[in-house]
Amino acid sequence: METAGGRKAKEESAVSAIGPGVVIRGEVSCAIDLQIEGEVHGDVRCPTLLLGEGGVVNGSVHAERVRLAGRVEGTIDAGDLAVEATAYIEGDVTYARLKVTPGGRVRGRMEPRDEAAAAAPEPAPLKLVEPMSEAPTPQAIRVFGE
Repeated sequence: METAGGRKAKEESAVSAIGPGVVIRGEVSCAIDLQIEGEVHGDVRCPTLLLGEGGVVNGSVHAERVRLAGRVEGTIDAGDLAVEATAYIEGDVTYARLKVTPGGRVRGRMEPRDEAAAAAPEPAPLKLVEPMSEAPTPQAIRVFGE
């Protein structure tokens, strides 16, 4: 039997997905993180949005953490915003922290959130997939035979 705390932990690690080939017309609102590989024609509200390379949102995005590799046509209001090299945004963007990978494109106005939000203590660093700067150190493997 799970405790309320156990259910809470599972909800915090849960991710809902809209897969490739799926088209949703209307608002999407989640209490858990959301990954979009398909299309949403409407507003999106969730704690964390992961928009894949083939993902499209035609509407506004409201999330505390956003990582975009696909296309957004609409406004974005985000705490942490990461724009990957394949991302395209057409619309105004409000953010607290921003990272744009070379190649990521934004066509619209970029505005940081107000000074009170910017003065808050800095949260943990954004966790993004980045290319390795150097090869990992090789490890020795020993095989013992009979």
